Amino acid sequence: MIGKFLKYIFAETAEAHYEIDTNKLHLLETMKETLLDNDEITFELENGILIGTGKSPFLDIHVAIKITNYRLEIQKGKSNPILSNIKMTKNSTKEARDFLASEKGCKGVIAAAILINSDVTSMIANFFMRISRPIVPTKIFTDEAEAKTWLSQYVKKD
Repeated sequence: MIGKFLKYIFAETAEAHYEIDTNKLHLLETMKETLLDNDEITFELENGILIGTGKSPFLDIHVAIKITNYRLEIQKGKSNPILSNIKMTKNSTKEARDFLASEKGCKGVIAAAILINSDVTSMIANFFMRISRPIVPTKIFTDEAEAKTWLSQYVKKD
């Protein structure tokens, strides 16, 4: 019976992730849709949260503007909470950080969670956030699940 049920769910869902509780079968469905995947970034939409995963080790103003333009094109005038996975990014210019924290860089962003590799990087990122001062609620995370939980409060309920 459960096998048929799972087979039906997998057939009816584009992409889903499931977890099994130790005491009972507990299915948690997470819909994730890839909206853009190129050499610079991947954008996915998951439960109302737009997830951008950067692929470049260096972020300058030109890349920041390009990525923002990709995001705005994908959003088509809508606003989303954004999870920005910058684990691959090793360095960024002040000009790029200032742009991303500005009104132009935050257009269409309700709130931003920045996902990084380590607590040391977190201290550095928090220092730069105090200087650049994003105009939307912004937090630094090393745990993706915590970032998504925080962002979920900003998802628009239709």
